[in-house]
Order: sequence, then structure tokens, then C-alpha cells
Amino acid sequence: MPENITQLPPDSTGAKIRTRSRVIGANTVHEQYLIPQSVRVRTGVYAVNTGAHVVSATAHAATVGFWWLLNPVGSAVLVSLRRVEFMSQMGSALLTPTSPRITIERVTFTGTHTGALITPADADSVAPVTTSRLSLASTGTTLTAGAVAYAFLPIACGTAVGFTATAESDWTPDEEGQIVLAAGEGVVCRQPDAGTTADTRRFVTNISFEEYTIP
Repeated sequence: MPENITQLPPDSTGAKIRTRSRVIGANTVHEQYLIPQSVRVRTGVYAVNTGAHVVSATAHAATVGFWWLLNPVGSAVLVSLRRVEFMSQMGSALLTPTSPRITIERVTFTGTHTGALITPADADSVAPVTTSRLSLASTGTTLTAGAVAYAFLPIACGTAVGFTATAESDWTPDEEGQIVLAAGEGVVCRQPDAGTTADTRRFVTNISFEEYTIP
């Protein structure tokens, strides 16, 4: 489809708009820059490894899990989960015929979280201390289970003496697909299905989240 131009009035004295000029046919035209920007006013972006977790032989109860990311009741910021990366390995030679899901699930809660915190790394060294609370325990809160957002299947082995390569899964939704946590909301990483007796499979989660406000 051929390009064309539209003639505007002569230059004004108002605000200046950034453009880039190029020649189309016999005309020098100005192309206006479009720079997509989020409506979010970020107060911090964080990355963290939650430690090594061992697959459980029994399934977790509805609000039990490996770790929680909670946005406290009364918080003035929103929290979005930018990325979750799972990696799983055999902890020892073991026949593991089960395929338990490791899930990321929404929760709501009341109360004040008092569990020991996992300290994330700041993307910006001068970012403030996080408002949200990342922890291996949900101590102090009363949780209500929500919907599953994402699931990972840990590594499995068909014999007691075999081995397999590391299992890996990386969930990195765009901004529109991210889980957003308002005050009193959170996510839990849990295992809703039973594993193998004496299960020694290990997995780690690397996560990234941000805190922000909306003007």
C-alpha cells in the first residue's frame, strides 16, 4: 500500500513533540515517536530464589504450601508477579512414578503476617524495603484458598537407579497477564497432589515481582 502525507498548519509556539524526519517521494515528512508506557508508578522491582524445596509424599491441605507472597491488609501498593521459574532434580536415586503438580494459587487472607521473611534482591539498589511479605510460613494469617494460576510437574524417574535431566518451566506473562495482588491478597506455591513414598525430589523457584501504585 503506497504511503501518503497529510499537511498540517505551520509550526506553532505550543508544546514541542518529538519527531523524526524522512523523505517520502518529493516531501520531507516528520514521523511522531510513540513510546509505550505503563500506567504503573513502580516503587520497586524484586528478584528472589525461595530456596530448595522437597516434593512431599502427601498432598498439601488447601492453604498449606512451600512459600507465600502476601500483600498486607491495608497496603497502599499493588503487587504483581512478573515471573516464576521452576527447576527440579532428583535428590537421590529413587523410583518416582508419581507426577504431583506444584502450583501457584491465589489466596486471600486476614490478620497480620508474622512469619520469617525471605529477603529479595532489589533490581534498583536504592529501592525501598518491600511492602509485600515473602515467606516460607503463613504465620499470623487466616487464609482462604483461591484459584490455580500456574502448575509445574517436577522431574520423575522410571527406575530406582536411573537419572533424568533437570526439569524446568518458566512462566513470564506480559503485564496484562500478570497476577496482581491488592491489599489482603497473595499467592501460595503448594503441592495439591501426593508424591512418592520417601520422595527426595527437589525443586527451586526463582521469582520476580514488583510493587507499584496507579495514579
